Amino acid sequence: MTPAISSISSTTLPRAGVIDVPCYAAQSFNGKTALLHAEGRTVPFDFASLSDKDFDLARSERAEEWTIQGLIAVDVDWLIGVMEATSTSQKTLGAEIEAVWYYISPINTVPTVVAGRYVVLGLYR
Repeated sequence: MTPAISSISSTTLPRAGVIDVPCYAAQSFNGKTALLHAEGRTVPFDFASLSDKDFDLARSERAEEWTIQGLIAVDVDWLIGVMEATSTSQKTLGAEIEAVWYYISPINTVPTVVAGRYVVLGLYR
C-alpha cells in the first residue's frame, strides 16, 4: 500500500539517501488550494539532490512558523500552472490531503524533475 505522504520533519530530514515519495494529482484547484488525491504510485527522491540552501530551508520554519511535515510528488506541468496562478495573485499555494491543509513548496529551490514528470514538494504545517 502506498503511504499517504512520506512523513518527515525538520529534525528527521536526512542529508543523503533515497526514499519513495507518493505521487498525487489534483481533483480540483480554487486558485489557492488544490484538493489532491494519491495516484497509487511512487517516485524515488534522492536527498543528495538538495543543495545546502535547500537543506537549510527544509529544516527551518517557513512563512508563518510552519515546519515540514512530509513529502509528495506532483506533475511538473500542473505545478507550473498553479504556481503561476498563485504568484500573480500573491496567494499562498496550499493543498488539502485527506482533509488536512498544507502549505506546499518544491523541496528543491531549483525544482528537479524526477521519473520524467514529477516534482517533489514539501508539505508544511
